Amino acid sequence: MKKSRILLIEDHPETRKFLETMLSKDYEILTAENAVIGIDYARNRQPDLILLDVVLPILSGLDACSLMKQDEKTKRVPLILLSVKNTQSDVTRGLSVGADDYLPKPFDFRELEARIQARLRKAASVEVAPIEIGELRIEPNTREVSYAGRRAHLTLTEFDILRFLASQFGNIVSRDAILKEVWKDGAEKTNDRTIDVHIRALRKKIPSLTKHIISIYGVGYKYEE
Repeated sequence: MKKSRILLIEDHPETRKFLETMLSKDYEILTAENAVIGIDYARNRQPDLILLDVVLPILSGLDACSLMKQDEKTKRVPLILLSVKNTQSDVTRGLSVGADDYLPKPFDFRELEARIQARLRKAASVEVAPIEIGELRIEPNTREVSYAGRRAHLTLTEFDILRFLASQFGNIVSRDAILKEVWKDGAEKTNDRTIDVHIRALRKKIPSLTKHIISIYGVGYKYEE
């Protein structure tokens, strides 16, 4: 079976070497010492997942993430930010620029493995019928979303949250259910407030969703027409 290809963008030589050595047992690894090289690799060498350090020379990981999530060639590639910056505001900022996950350093390598596996599973295509609710159309197979005929550019996590809420149309969906559905193995280690960050991003990218995605205080969310 062909190994999934992971792009590791990390400027610290020892960290880069350690992760390359450990991950190469199960994956094909591409490495880049800065984000400029990393973006070029992401656009031209088709990685299945990107590990991106936040603190980098030349171009920060946050700026690189934002650029890649706006690029047609790279926006659908799962991207996990790695950073020594680990406050809730740091995590929120990382997710707000489009990252699909955020793992503070130092981290347990087994946790990184679990998150990588979860993101790769999520990115695998499965033939599923489109979801249509009013003017909203979701294409699970191509991970495309449009509203009133206008296509929206969502991150993988934003897409997964919207798809799940839409699939439960009219029903209240708890935060716990969203975490288990979207984050899978990493649910227990993910702060449920990160859901709010992604919901705000969805409402910003598709303003009409503000009237459809309803916050249920103390419980979760509901998608209604």
